[in-house]
Amino acid sequence: MEDFYAEIIGTGQDAIFLPAGGMPGVEGLNIAEHLENGFRVHMLDLPGIGRSAGISEKCTSKAMADWLKDYLDKQEIEKALLIGHSLGGGFAISFAYYYPERVTQLFLLDQGHKNFPRIPFNEFGSFALAFPILNWMVHLCRRPVLKILHPLFSSPPSEDVEKDIDRFCEAVNLPKSNYIDQTFYTPCEVTIEGLNVMFGFYNTPLVSMVQKLTVPTTLFYASFKGVNKSEEARTIKAIDRLLQRRNSKLTIKRINGGHYVHWNNGYVKNYIAEQFISPH
Repeated sequence: MEDFYAEIIGTGQDAIFLPAGGMPGVEGLNIAEHLENGFRVHMLDLPGIGRSAGISEKCTSKAMADWLKDYLDKQEIEKALLIGHSLGGGFAISFAYYYPERVTQLFLLDQGHKNFPRIPFNEFGSFALAFPILNWMVHLCRRPVLKILHPLFSSPPSEDVEKDIDRFCEAVNLPKSNYIDQTFYTPCEVTIEGLNVMFGFYNTPLVSMVQKLTVPTTLFYASFKGVNKSEEARTIKAIDRLLQRRNSKLTIKRINGGHYVHWNNGYVKNYIAEQFISPH
């Protein structure tokens, strides 16, 4: 496994796409292709989730930031535009928080307005009830507990990827597309170190960090209208709270639909491109 694995397309200034948990970097291919005439887009696998080596030490927000800094340093990138979705957004927020001088602009895809719930029912169902206890156990003796838990969070390669894609699209209310197909057909194993990252993300105070960011930031949040009523209500409350404590650097954009806001329609990629690439 490589220290860092990224698929890179395009020419111009550097942009980093950081995917959701359980997804490879090519989750951002639709955005990367849209930016490739003005940007060199690095679609980066997260540590221990895909083909990038993991973080073995305690995974704090600073460790996430330092991991991304190491990648930029190795690529000799002084400053970059960051695009982060979900868990990848946690890495992007952490980097912008600790190393703002290395960020030209930050785009968050359904991340930064809601902290990860203490009991994440939507993600793990009834198993979520055990999460606070498991988190405490990982905090006390990290790797031995992670080794025990790893089989619960990993799965062998699917025998029917097409069925997986159908189930996914139905669950998140998305039409099938070549971009979703390519993402699901790209290997993305979650290692013990990847599980370590997920528990680090669980403990990261993302909302308070976003409120303190000093770099220009655009948050595209999913409304969940017509997708999930409880998450729609939770989102409305979260956005109201964020607006009350609004950071002057933060622009907020509502995207109808579910969590995968960049696959819902073309608005996200078009908006990002319009900020930087003039029409021919």
